[in-house]
Amino acid sequence: MTFSQQQLARVKPLWDAMLSHRFLADTRDGTVPDERFAVWMRQDYLFVEAAIPFIAALIPRAPREHWEPLAGVITALEKELKLFEERAAAVGVDLRGAPPSFTNHAYIQFLLATAYRASYAEAYTVLYVAEKAYHDSWKVVQQGIARNSKWYPFVENWAGEAFAGYVAYLEGEVNKLADHAGAVERERMAEYFELTTKYEIAFWEMAATGEGWPGT
Repeated sequence: MTFSQQQLARVKPLWDAMLSHRFLADTRDGTVPDERFAVWMRQDYLFVEAAIPFIAALIPRAPREHWEPLAGVITALEKELKLFEERAAAVGVDLRGAPPSFTNHAYIQFLLATAYRASYAEAYTVLYVAEKAYHDSWKVVQQGIARNSKWYPFVENWAGEAFAGYVAYLEGEVNKLADHAGAVERERMAEYFELTTKYEIAFWEMAATGEGWPGT
């Protein structure tokens, strides 16, 4: 088994919990309240903004063959920001209407800390897991959402063939990195794999509950 196959098998209960989350089911079924979807839009917009400096921090540490693909990731993230802006304008959502939630703030700090403190292979693991989580999650939504839904453009972005190909590329590269990693680094890659999965679950939960900051 490859590294990614091993880890997906190991965290399967977590991955299944993510894919069965009520926020995804409600979005698929067309029952998600607009205000809850707006929470996700605002928070994910902020997360995508933070993902750009995350990728930029990886490029100087990346092997030469990853420079161009990572630069392409930044371009793709810019397109995602424009998708959010277009959808927000269409449905009357103010993307700047809230600061990062507690969960989103923690996830962003984890992301950026990984870029600067973890090894390149560990940080690349976080990138792969986050992107695969979104592809798999939006594939769940794709299974039942109406094509005339105002949220369907997000399905097209993350559940489509182009994004699937990108995730498959990341999977192949993370497996190569794991093959060349020592035992200790590979163990840390596995830890980051699980942590990122947990953050993805927490992100859907944050969107479903409209989470604020505890105790405030």
